[in-house]
Amino acid sequence: MDDNASTIVNENDSLSRSGSKRSQKRLTDWEGVTTINLFNEKYGSTDNTTRHNNNNSSNDDDDDIERRSDTTIQQEIQKTNDEPYSIFSKWKKRWIVLLASVAAFFAPFSVNSYFPAMNTVEVDLNITSQQVNLSVTVFMIWQALSPSFWSSLADTRGRRPVYIATLFIYILACVGLALVSNYTLLLVFRMLQAFGASSVIAIGAGTIADVTHPAERGGYIGWYSLGWNLGPVVGPAVGGVVSQYMGWRWIFWFLAIFGGAHWILLGFCLPETLRSLVGNGSGYANPTPSQWWKHRKEKKKQPIAPIKSIKVKQTWTQWLLGPLQPLLYAKEKDVLILLVYYSVQYAACYAVTTSIPILFSKLYNLNEMMIGLSYFPNGFGCIVGSIVQGKILNRDYTRMKRRFSTFPVTEPSDLDLPIEHARMRTVWIHSLIFNVLLVVYGWCLYVKTHIGVALAIQFVLGFTSQAIFNAIQTLLVDLYPTRSASITASNNIFRCLAGAGATTIILPALELVDAGWTFTIASVILLISRIPLFFELKHGSRWRRERAERLAMQQQN
Repeated sequence: MDDNASTIVNENDSLSRSGSKRSQKRLTDWEGVTTINLFNEKYGSTDNTTRHNNNNSSNDDDDDIERRSDTTIQQEIQKTNDEPYSIFSKWKKRWIVLLASVAAFFAPFSVNSYFPAMNTVEVDLNITSQQVNLSVTVFMIWQALSPSFWSSLADTRGRRPVYIATLFIYILACVGLALVSNYTLLLVFRMLQAFGASSVIAIGAGTIADVTHPAERGGYIGWYSLGWNLGPVVGPAVGGVVSQYMGWRWIFWFLAIFGGAHWILLGFCLPETLRSLVGNGSGYANPTPSQWWKHRKEKKKQPIAPIKSIKVKQTWTQWLLGPLQPLLYAKEKDVLILLVYYSVQYAACYAVTTSIPILFSKLYNLNEMMIGLSYFPNGFGCIVGSIVQGKILNRDYTRMKRRFSTFPVTEPSDLDLPIEHARMRTVWIHSLIFNVLLVVYGWCLYVKTHIGVALAIQFVLGFTSQAIFNAIQTLLVDLYPTRSASITASNNIFRCLAGAGATTIILPALELVDAGWTFTIASVILLISRIPLFFELKHGSRWRRERAERLAMQQQN
């Protein structure tokens, strides 16, 4: 049954636990919020005692949890009826994650590879530097807005058609940019390029949520994020080399060729994963050529009875307002706190990376190629942070289930589980390190310390920031597992607009005050934005329960 626009009420047999019996109800709304343990009666003292004993005894199991193998994790993600959460094998999941990760690479690479060629574009098209900067701003604005259009389609019509459509638009835009002859066409094709490329980041997060159980989701999201983290790493270096030796137009020819090859690979190899269409992967929708041929052969051998599917009728108003749906998530208190936290952190990271060319060329006399190479420490820090934090998120989720789960089977949005604490346990540590080192980084540049010190700090800044991003993104997907593309699009709107603001402000700020005070002020703003996280950790579970009950009442009415 389609998870969207559905209400499932299961009256289970009375459960005997610590001498008390009660009914269990599971209510699932269109946003994927699963309400478990909404009982006719609140917990009694006996249950509280049982849970307290479970928590005490679980402390002895911490070391055992740390040593748990992948096989044990796979056993935890099986349902009570032995139906797997996903039929895809571990290697198949890794292949899907790789395809999604490479697709997510194009948007950040398209931004960062363009930076070293901006002076050449200015001369070639006979425009001003302000006009060239506007082409960057236009890209980032469309990068923020376009996922809200595609994500609603991806959450209803399927991931695969949106992948193919968006990357095809991206390829055409790259060809147009390679052949552009005036400034107007440059702006138009940059808009189309962002419209096609940036959406796959949100869709990719939805794909990961489709095929991975929360017990392993953090790790896979960590690997997936490597794609759009590698873009800022290799983009400036590749863009600088290509622009210097082959011309700036070859940057876009390269992107068109690379994008076309991956578009063909997606068409033949990426299966449909949207759970409302194919369930755990065993259903048939939006097939690849091999799936279509196999299905056709099976249909010839033995006629297959048509599968009845529930189609949700959508009014014209709902269709037109669909792109605005991701913005509605920000009205939820817990989501808004996470979005602001992520966005301000993202803006701080963009302030660091955007200021590298002007600061390093001025302080260390680096040429374009050396400036491009100076992005590698930050990028490598992001890569290591993604991998390490992914493993930590998986371990913390497993530990949480051992300590707090009273049912043999739990769902991602089980209101009994302190999912906020499990996902955000280490975030405050990374945030503190980032804030302190951001100030140190600014004053190191102010006193013109050795470039090795600045690059080493950039590595740690990349590590800690990516750890924060992975934790928040994983939590957002856990809150809305069946609307993961839409919630990621909401995050994309906030972070990209914040990044665009940081890109616009950082250079005037450096001219107004020195690097030391600029990054000190940025650290103070960051610190202020982190304060609401306290309320998310304290009240997040209650807000989830209130939202689930409110949505359940709306479904009943």
